Amino acid sequence: MGLKYIEQIKSLLLFVLVFLSITLTFSIWTYKPDYDPLEKQKPPLNVSFEKKQQLADVVKPYRMVFHEKDTWRGTDRYEEMKNMLNRMHRWRISNMTLVSKNANAYKVNQLMRDADNFTLFFPAEVPYAIFQNILPTVDEQPKNLSFNKMILDWGRIDDSDELIVFFANTANGQLYKAKVHVDSQDDFYKYIIDKSHSLERYIAYARERGNTLYLPAQEEKVMQYTYLSSSSSIDKFKNALFTMPKRVKSSIDDTNFKENYTDGVSMMTVNTSKKTLDYVDANAVDNLEKTNKSSLILNTFNFINEHGGWTGDFRYEDVDTSNNKIMYQLYVKDYMVYTDASVTSTAIETVWGETRIARYIRPYYKLVSVPENETVMIESGERAIEEISKQDGVDINDVEEIRPGYYLSTNERPNVFILKPTWFYFINGKWKSLPLVPSAGGEQVGLE
Repeated sequence: MGLKYIEQIKSLLLFVLVFLSITLTFSIWTYKPDYDPLEKQKPPLNVSFEKKQQLADVVKPYRMVFHEKDTWRGTDRYEEMKNMLNRMHRWRISNMTLVSKNANAYKVNQLMRDADNFTLFFPAEVPYAIFQNILPTVDEQPKNLSFNKMILDWGRIDDSDELIVFFANTANGQLYKAKVHVDSQDDFYKYIIDKSHSLERYIAYARERGNTLYLPAQEEKVMQYTYLSSSSSIDKFKNALFTMPKRVKSSIDDTNFKENYTDGVSMMTVNTSKKTLDYVDANAVDNLEKTNKSSLILNTFNFINEHGGWTGDFRYEDVDTSNNKIMYQLYVKDYMVYTDASVTSTAIETVWGETRIARYIRPYYKLVSVPENETVMIESGERAIEEISKQDGVDINDVEEIRPGYYLSTNERPNVFILKPTWFYFINGKWKSLPLVPSAGGEQVGLE
């Protein structure tokens, strides 16, 4: 009897083993690890170069001009604007209405000239949804409102504790008007108007066409700076930008001073001579969807903030919604910094994809101050206009703006940058500088 059942037990055990083997084999063949697709994974956010910034640190006016009793005063120094802007946090705006959809330069010039007011100038269109962090709105804000000039008229404040504010967009002609309630009339005069009387005198240069140019009336002493360029770690950028840094392969092209990094989907090209990098996410580039200005600014700002990519004083400078592009320009001591493309870059350029960065072009150096600075003179705004008018092929009526800034150059010493102050003018979509002349011990620069 026992032998009879032993054979049956063996058969049963064999069947169980075969069944388990088939089940295990099928499980191995059909197993799919629970990974997110490579292109959908986000870069690690724990890689940080510099401290994070607030949006107000990056979106700033470049000029403030006061008009009072036919006198113009102003500044390009943000430190002189800062205290006044901080007072504006206490104000409240209401009754926003559309005045015009096609306000031309003459209309905006007239608003600035006809009353006691002050104007904030921004380098590019600022969506009101971004700016309301500075000037809160009581009522519902208009959709798609953006501006590059903010004009505050205080002519009626003695009667009502209210200002009239105009938001002018010289790019699309939109002009909005609203009321601003100040917290204290006395404080407004004390901290805004009285403080403005210490600002330098400006001139208002009206032209046959185009916006009026507002520039310092006198020449000014400005520092010329010498900096060492300290390189940020390329490995940190690799770890911040690539989804899986350990899978990234690199190659070196010594002939062209380039290093290439790729994971098969994204690529980062590093120019070790210019100290710049160009990161491209191929999948994101193929999926660009038009995004509104507010989202473009917030998305690119947050992207740079996540890895602490503010390796200098970079500020919002330009927007191109047709290509989802935002540019942040390097500033030093409140002056914009430009250079020749053959030397390096002084801007961060971002292109936003559907849900993430598509392209990221930037310098990876940091400026380290050295005690080799000197004081030089930069000419008055009126003299700058005269010299710009003399440049070949330049019609002063075609110049959109004139600003002081620094031109970055190199010398015979490695890793040394010289920042020379000069005048820049914006024409045909580009900034150009007046020709530089050698400077030494207070000699004028920026004009021939």
